[in-house]
Amino acid sequence: MYNRLEMLLNESNYDEAEKELQKCLTAAETDTGENDVLAILAASIYWHKAEYEKCYGHIKAGLKYNYCNYELYLMLGNYYELTNPDQAWLCYQNAEFYCKDEEDLEVIRNYRLELELKSEIHVSKISIVILSYNSLEYTKQCIESIRKNNSEKCYEIIVVDNASQDGSAAWLEAQKDIQLIVNKENMGFPYGCNQGIKRAEPENDIFLLNDDTVLMPNSLFWLRMGLYENLHIGATGSVSNYVSNGQRIEEGVGTLEQCIEYGIRNNIPMRHPYEKKVFLVGFALLLRRAALDEVGLLDIRFTPGTFEDEDIAIRLQQAGWKIILCKNSFIYHYGSGGGANAMKWRELSAINSAKFHEKWNFDLGYYSCARTEIIGLIQNPAEDKIHVLEIGCGMGATLAEIQSHWPNSEVKGIELVPGIAKIGANIVDIIQGDAEHMDIPFEKCSFDYIILGDVLEHLMEPQKMLMRLKEYLKMDGAFVCSVPNMMHMSVILPLLQGMFNYADAGILDRTHIRFFTLASIYEMFQECKLEIEDIGAIYTVASTDEKNIQAIKAIQIVFSTASLQQFQAYQYIFRAKRQ
Repeated sequence: MYNRLEMLLNESNYDEAEKELQKCLTAAETDTGENDVLAILAASIYWHKAEYEKCYGHIKAGLKYNYCNYELYLMLGNYYELTNPDQAWLCYQNAEFYCKDEEDLEVIRNYRLELELKSEIHVSKISIVILSYNSLEYTKQCIESIRKNNSEKCYEIIVVDNASQDGSAAWLEAQKDIQLIVNKENMGFPYGCNQGIKRAEPENDIFLLNDDTVLMPNSLFWLRMGLYENLHIGATGSVSNYVSNGQRIEEGVGTLEQCIEYGIRNNIPMRHPYEKKVFLVGFALLLRRAALDEVGLLDIRFTPGTFEDEDIAIRLQQAGWKIILCKNSFIYHYGSGGGANAMKWRELSAINSAKFHEKWNFDLGYYSCARTEIIGLIQNPAEDKIHVLEIGCGMGATLAEIQSHWPNSEVKGIELVPGIAKIGANIVDIIQGDAEHMDIPFEKCSFDYIILGDVLEHLMEPQKMLMRLKEYLKMDGAFVCSVPNMMHMSVILPLLQGMFNYADAGILDRTHIRFFTLASIYEMFQECKLEIEDIGAIYTVASTDEKNIQAIKAIQIVFSTASLQQFQAYQYIFRAKRQ
């Protein structure tokens, strides 16, 4: 099919080969697209022409067509040898796994051995630690997916059975490739994981994996590629169909079969696969051994489970280790024991959230949540080099997600709370200070966006602060804001009954100094010569409660100028530019 292209390559006539390639690619567009054979030929051309990014692009296209083509992983290893020997070594190992041809296997091994001779390789084997508890069928499926999709040379499996009564221990004991620890009673998730970690080979990286997961082709490969992106990364995690913390895939998938198809499409090379995270959900968490040795094991105060993953992440951040989400590693997750234990885990989460607060003296959810509704107001093309400043940025989760969506962006943050700012500074560029009173250490007219997410209500003089920050916006820049609505029915209805009680959170948060309605928001921004655009609102469940709605309609008879929506809006989200 590509005889002339192959002939030109063999003759080292790369310029003519490139012209022939364009003809082949044009023909392929009307057929099935770029296949793996054509991708190998294309990548070879650009490799010899030293156009390495084009070479990478064709390797990606080929693996999209055929995820298990070992020649493409060999070429991917060649590509990574230019910048990262550890990742190159992993690619050669993956090529060996997929290769069934003995002669080609020898070629791949020689590449790997030559790399080991000329470069220091830091890659460790993996100890996969799984806890089982009365979920034999899930456990079987999980372990089979490990065996099917990974070279046995790269891992060991350690299973801790927490006193299952469904025959799990007997089945696990019969498996020759599993190290088994059987507990006489259920010791909980953190303790059981620690047992498995202690059993692991001391130099191995640790992969904490829930037993209700199914690995896809290359799930673990791309997690390891993320872990060895650089020597500062302490943990990597996957995206999934059932997970929180911004790790859930947006594409709607349902059955396991559909998810396997998605995983095959997703788990391929990506230009920008990583997102910095404050923490990662522990359903599938890969930990670098050196990082784990430094910060210690899981904290058993969170027994039977939940928040042990958030806790170890904070310890990693404090120690300077980076944590990243690998968006090209998809793992299927049944979740909460297939859904049966969802309510139980919600209750445990509430209990352990309080334990986390007691240990660290802050609310993790408040400081680590990425404000996706605010990010949605940034409409630049993904390739733009936007400059973003966030006031009150917490640990930088919103800024990190902005960097993920706009890889060329430069982000800055200012956070008031010293301990929070210190953790966040390990994730993105954050300085600690009181933005209302400090000297802002940035050039004037330097930001495309300044984010004020639930900030204005905490300021003594919000209007003055807006005028001050306006100087740091580019002429076509914009504020992106969220402001709580004082007219929300949760405030107005109790007020009409004589109650105005501050709380630990919400619109009447006791730390709020100023209060706003839709009209007062518009008035303040107009006085600052700022024009509000693209305004929307967030509504709570209570906002749609029929009893509340009827009460508000009765109030509207008196206050006829206010719409029902103004009583239902919990918070306003908007953009504001110079008039």
